[in-house]
Amino acid sequence: MITDALHRFFAAHAIEHGPLVVAVSGGIDSSALLIALAELGAFELVAAHVNHCLRGAESDEDEAFVRDLCATLGVPLRVAAGDLDAEAVRHRGVEAAARQVRHARLHEIRAEAGARYICTAHQKNDQAETIVMRLMTGGGIAALRGIHPVRDDGVIRPLLEVTRAEIERFLAERGISARFDRSNADPRFVRNRVRVLLRELGAEDIDNIASVAAQARQAWEILERAVDAAEDVEATADSTRFRSLPADAWLRQALLRRHITRLDPGARDVDVVRLAEQLDSGKRVSVSKLLELEGGVLGRVREPVPHFEVPLAPDQPARIPGSIVTIRPTANGQRPTANSQVIQLPKGADPHFTVRNRLPGDRFQPLGFPHEKKLKDLLIDRKIAARIRDRIPLLIWNGAIVWVAGVEVSEKFKVTGGDADRYEVSIEEETP
Repeated sequence: MITDALHRFFAAHAIEHGPLVVAVSGGIDSSALLIALAELGAFELVAAHVNHCLRGAESDEDEAFVRDLCATLGVPLRVAAGDLDAEAVRHRGVEAAARQVRHARLHEIRAEAGARYICTAHQKNDQAETIVMRLMTGGGIAALRGIHPVRDDGVIRPLLEVTRAEIERFLAERGISARFDRSNADPRFVRNRVRVLLRELGAEDIDNIASVAAQARQAWEILERAVDAAEDVEATADSTRFRSLPADAWLRQALLRRHITRLDPGARDVDVVRLAEQLDSGKRVSVSKLLELEGGVLGRVREPVPHFEVPLAPDQPARIPGSIVTIRPTANGQRPTANSQVIQLPKGADPHFTVRNRLPGDRFQPLGFPHEKKLKDLLIDRKIAARIRDRIPLLIWNGAIVWVAGVEVSEKFKVTGGDADRYEVSIEEETP
C-alpha cells in the first residue's frame, strides 16, 4: 500500500510533524500523493499548483481538476502563476525554465505556509528512468545518485519506493481519473523515449535499476571525502579556475561536476567524462547553455561584448563598459599592478590615446619580444579565457597597442629611463 510506503519514508527520515506543502499538477502521481497523504492523516497539508499556461485550455482544466480534488479532500489549495521568462527559455529550454519557475513558486508557498518540506511525487519508475538517462550521458557515480529522497532545500520525494503500476491501482481503487499531460508522450523528449523502453521491463528490472541510486548515494559519502582532499581551485561567483588537477580521472570528473553544479544548478545530463578529458587541453568547450570550459577555467557564458573605442588624455578619463580609465604624467617608475601600468612616450609626444577592445587582426609586441605577434595568440598563450578576451581594454597610441590591460605592456612603450615622458594608466571599476 502507498500509505505503508509513506509511513516508512517519514519514519526513516525522522519527519514527524507538518505542515507539508504538496506539489499537485493534477497528473496520476501527484494526485495519488495528495490522496495518500490525506488518508494518512499525520500532517497538516497545503496543496500547491503552479499553472504555466503552456497548453492553453488543457492547463486551465488541470487547475480545475486540482481545485475539485482539494475541495473533495478538504485540503487547502494555493495556486500560483508559472509564467516563463523568455530569456530563461532561450538559455535553458522550456522544460528547464518551467522547472525553475515551478520550484521558485513552490518555495514561496512553503514560506507563506510556514512549512519545512515540499513533497513532490517522483516515484520508482521516475528513478529508474533517471538512472538510465544518466548512464546514457556518462555522468559518473555522482549522477547515478539519481533523484534524492530528501534534498537540502527541503524538497522530499515520499513515493520513490512506489511503482507507477502501484499508483495506478491505488487511483483505480478510488475511482479517480487523473489528468494526462500529452507532452509526457512526446517522443522528442529523451525521458519519454526511455519511459517507453522501460515499459517493456518487469517490476524486478525496474527495482534493480532504481536501486542503483541508493547504492551510489552510499558510496558517494565516502568518495566525497577524497574529492575534498583533491580540490585545489580558485572559485568566484561566476567561475572556477582549477589551479591543479589530480591525475586520477574519476577525481577530475567529480571535481568538475561539483563546480558545474555550483555555477549552474539547473545543468542536466552533462557528460563530465568527456569534459574532464579536455579540462586542461586549452580548447573552448561548451558545458551547458550557461557554462563553458577553457584553459582550466569553468565559467559562465557571457553575452557578446559590443565594440567600444573611447578617447583618453591626462585631463579626459575614458569611461568604458564597467570601468573608468585614467592616465596622468608621472616621474616614478613604480611597479605595475593588475589594474595599472607605467608607460613611456618620446619626449614631447602628444599624450592623446584611445581605449578600445580588440579587433580582428590586432598585433602586439609583448615585453621582451623582438617582434610583433597576433594579439589573439598572446591571449591564448596567457590562457585568457575566450569569454573575457573581448572585455579586455587596450591602450592605443598612434595606432599601436601600448598595454593589454592586466596582461602585458608593449616592448615599444616600456619604461627605460632617460629623457622621455612617462605616464601611469590605471583602471578602476565603475560603481553604479
